[in-house]
Amino acid sequence: MENIKVLVNKYCRDTVFSQKYYDRMAKLGNVSVFDGEDFEDKEYYLNFVKGATVIVTSWSSPVIDKEILELCPDLKAVLHAAGSVKPIISDDFLQKKVRITSSACAIGEGVAESALAFAISACKGFYQLNEFTVHGGWWDFPHEIVKDFYDIKVGVISGGFVGRHMVKLLKSFHVDIVMYDPTLTKEQIAEIGAEKVTLEELLSDSDVITIHAPSIPATNNMINRENLKLIKDGAVLINTARGSVIEEAALIDELKTGRFFACLDVTEPEPPAPDNPLRNMPNVILTPHIAGTVTNGKRRIALHVCEELERFVNGEKMRTEINLDELSKMA
Repeated sequence: MENIKVLVNKYCRDTVFSQKYYDRMAKLGNVSVFDGEDFEDKEYYLNFVKGATVIVTSWSSPVIDKEILELCPDLKAVLHAAGSVKPIISDDFLQKKVRITSSACAIGEGVAESALAFAISACKGFYQLNEFTVHGGWWDFPHEIVKDFYDIKVGVISGGFVGRHMVKLLKSFHVDIVMYDPTLTKEQIAEIGAEKVTLEELLSDSDVITIHAPSIPATNNMINRENLKLIKDGAVLINTARGSVIEEAALIDELKTGRFFACLDVTEPEPPAPDNPLRNMPNVILTPHIAGTVTNGKRRIALHVCEELERFVNGEKMRTEINLDELSKMA
């Protein structure tokens, strides 16, 4: 039986986990749940984690450093109940090559669903029509602002967990799906369910552009002053990834022309300044970074951790195990 230590703070215990998930883990090993408010008392959490063969971490969990590794000589895996694993990884962890998974895919499902909601509602003109009807309008609305979510082209930027789930969702609709991801081959993207195109082709040909790229040096300002001009009139641009992917000043200038509509869940920096034009532009919907898991949706993460633990204990390949040699390419 595995010695499973859930090393998460009170906030994560209250929002991510619940007893039913601890019970599910308990079928696979001896489960101990950290009971501290936070991790300020180092001696207390080191004593707690001692002897673990599996550690469950989340936001604000301690770094799995030399001290923890020495107290857990038989540590086999870390299951991270959050997105990026970088905050909990140390050089000693990398050297020991303990297996580790991320819950980015569980969070990403919510992000993709939010992007789809943005796409449909923006195409249908819901945001403008709401403003129109609030001021007394009805049948006399400008019909050209409405585009049914049918027989259009949707461009997905990045074929990671979120982009893949987005394609899966889009398969329920009669739309053409193209994808830009320089790390994937034409065959790999076809397997996902999309057609591989260049970034320029995606921007110029798509009716809906949805960004799911990670925030890494290679994607900084990937959407910039030069290629923003390629976006076709009447298109919808959605960013539920990271604000750094778009050159924001250039985006604002382009949006001022009114050529296309933008749904933005992220900015750079966050929050945007009170006088940031994005806050009051008529062709922009701005939400406060809520596309992923916010409230009850965080339970997806606990479910994912349980499923990965079951795969690990049963000797199966874990779905989201991270190749630590490729950590620099990840968010």
